[in-house]
Amino acid sequence: MLTLTTKEQKTNDIMVRLVAKKIKVKDAARVLNLSKRQILRKKKAYIAEGIASIPHKNRGITTGRGFSQTLKSEIIDLYHNEYPNWNFHHFNNALEDNHGIKVSHSFLYNLMKITGIESPCKYKKRKRSYPPRPRKEFAGELLQCDASKHQWLPFDKGYYYLHGAIDDATGIVTAAYLCEQETIIGYQRVLEQTIKNYGLPECLYTDFRTIFQSNKRVLSLDEELKGKKLDNTKFCKMLKHLGIDIISTVNPRAKGRIERLWRTFQDRLFKELRRLKITTIKEANDFLLNEFIPTYNSRFASQIDSNKNLFVWVENDFDFNSQLAIWETKHIQHSCYISFKGSYHIIFENDMPVNFQTKAPVDVYTFLDGSVNVFYKDKFYKTMTVDHLPASLYPTASSPNTVKSLNKAHVPSVDHPWKKSKLTKNWNLYKYGEFLPR
Repeated sequence: MLTLTTKEQKTNDIMVRLVAKKIKVKDAARVLNLSKRQILRKKKAYIAEGIASIPHKNRGITTGRGFSQTLKSEIIDLYHNEYPNWNFHHFNNALEDNHGIKVSHSFLYNLMKITGIESPCKYKKRKRSYPPRPRKEFAGELLQCDASKHQWLPFDKGYYYLHGAIDDATGIVTAAYLCEQETIIGYQRVLEQTIKNYGLPECLYTDFRTIFQSNKRVLSLDEELKGKKLDNTKFCKMLKHLGIDIISTVNPRAKGRIERLWRTFQDRLFKELRRLKITTIKEANDFLLNEFIPTYNSRFASQIDSNKNLFVWVENDFDFNSQLAIWETKHIQHSCYISFKGSYHIIFENDMPVNFQTKAPVDVYTFLDGSVNVFYKDKFYKTMTVDHLPASLYPTASSPNTVKSLNKAHVPSVDHPWKKSKLTKNWNLYKYGEFLPR
């Protein structure tokens, strides 16, 4: 059965009247906007073939310029077998990267639509839109940092936290690191990757987590009159040491670029990890660093203009382990150890315990590798973590390492009231001349 379009139906009506000599050739040419020669040619064909001469002869005939049916079937099979429920843009990227099949997005979309496959990321109308803030002009001028809680590992129902940073000017994802919790170490690793690959940024834009800002945001009037100031967090002190500023906000829309990045990662990264059957955090971090982020940046981010770059390269001898460390102040106990995070840390120098003045303030550094070091009088000392302190560490009167400021431990008599009291268990006991902390 032959079906004519509206325009072809009009041409057929004119031809019927022309053959019946109800109109002239010049009138048919004027109505159809054709020359007299074309009208005479169409009239001759209409007399010979009838209505079949009206449609174009190529209708229904496939050309050699399109994609073959074999290729179309291969694309559909790949989507069903290897990339189920992938959004069409991501699937098109995977076809080009992994299978060497390069097709336009419009072709792929129409092919899927004809086959009856709908995109899992169909556009949904939103009630309210928030126009994006203009980008910064210079690369490294502002890095948006955040962490996303999600079931990142496809074969694990547990929730993990992906820490990341994106450059506001270029859209470059400078780093990403997966952890079990949102912690300082996650942001330290993000900063480490950023400095290694791009350099020191000028400023970080974060949310109001206690990692970045103190819980107590405002001082009372009495505290201000006394000259008290809010203490920086350990992470902020580390940033200040590196010369990096920090801005925090309670509004997630203020750092919308990284919020939108998490939506993309939760779709693309999760499916890439599932396709490669990656099951551990270590494998996921290696894939992020070596494959996923470079591919993402090459496809979606802008190149850094050397004339508009505020990233500062560090020297080759830059010690990431110590420069990205966090620290806090503690006091020496009994001249030889510190109590830190529920454990005892004996201070060493050249593999030998050393003694300091009791109650002397020292800075306790937690390096990037997790080791605990003591900084005292412009020098770092290593520590060893123990649950109980051996009595041999305490100098005695006959010991050559006796420290004069440390008094000999006092042993109470048997009939001392403390020994008779039921509260003895709550005190630090002295036994046989040895101090055993509990």
